[in-house]
Amino acid sequence: MNPSTMAISRGRLCLHLNHSVLKIFTVFMLILALTANRAAAQEPSQATGLSVGQALPDSLLNAALKLLGAGAGTAFKLANFKGKPFILDFWASWCGSCIKSLPHADSLLKANGQALGIVLVNASARDRDAGKLARFVDAFLKDHPGFSVPFVAQHELFARYFKISRLPCYVWVGGDGRIKAITGYGTLHEQNIRRFLAGGQLLMGKEGI
Repeated sequence: MNPSTMAISRGRLCLHLNHSVLKIFTVFMLILALTANRAAAQEPSQATGLSVGQALPDSLLNAALKLLGAGAGTAFKLANFKGKPFILDFWASWCGSCIKSLPHADSLLKANGQALGIVLVNASARDRDAGKLARFVDAFLKDHPGFSVPFVAQHELFARYFKISRLPCYVWVGGDGRIKAITGYGTLHEQNIRRFLAGGQLLMGKEGI
């Protein structure tokens, strides 16, 4: 075989090898993309958190939540609301507007408790001192006898699923377990509760996140 023929043969062999490697690489990248998409469909993105229209994952619904106040030490799960609409009321001990609205949330729950659930969620990084937060809740309950809305604090868990930038923030979850709305200050009122329970559109205020 003369040098020219050998060179052409080597060139064809290289092209064939390059083409094969490219095909293998393309298939590998497709598998990675499909795996990533499947994982994203199962769990919310760490960067964006849950949004309107998404369902709360089982890992959140069935998590054992730490109750504060009178119910401290007892188990509580969001799955207890199965089939019932509920509201996650995000608050913090340093948020004046949040504290001011807590008795109102209690009144709404007492008026609609058979059809509605409300949970007060503290996911603030500034309230990570468990002892200090527990004392704050105990003092609040002492000043508000008969308060019935449960307090929970699970910073890492809720921070994984919700990216809260302003407080108070209300996450409205339908009986089907899907988020119907995420709203801010001034939106937790009787008119919106009626609309929520009837499956209607909420009157929106400032966005909570």
